[in-house]
Amino acid sequence: MNGKRQRNLLAVATILGMTALTACNPPANDQHLQEQAAQATEQAKQGSKEALADAQVVAKNAEQAVNDVAAGVKKGLDDKTPDGSARVDLNSASDADLTALPGISVRKARDIIDHRPYASSHDLVKDGLLTEAQFEEIAPKVTVR
Repeated sequence: MNGKRQRNLLAVATILGMTALTACNPPANDQHLQEQAAQATEQAKQGSKEALADAQVVAKNAEQAVNDVAAGVKKGLDDKTPDGSARVDLNSASDADLTALPGISVRKARDIIDHRPYASSHDLVKDGLLTEAQFEEIAPKVTVR
């Protein structure tokens, strides 16, 4: 029985030794799978970085387009009066353009030109060139650029 026991112990030791070797050195197939997984992960990381960069460019372009549209709408609103005619820019209008406004005489037009530039059209009242009532009459027809 002693010989049989030794053979069994030897068989168990051999199996344990092979298991230990297998655990320490995975088969080439497992290593190959690990390498492929690592490469695929690296490619995915690079692809996501490129996609993020592309998305940022698209977002920046979209933001610029929205800003351009908003600026166009604002310009369209600023440049037109309710009746569709062009607004008079207080910082660049001629005497004739200003005297075409209701209640603006040649003298007032000259005063408006002499006090340029204006930050807002309401500066005409602040500077004492027009009363609030006079300003209210021309406000929808003027702008400042």
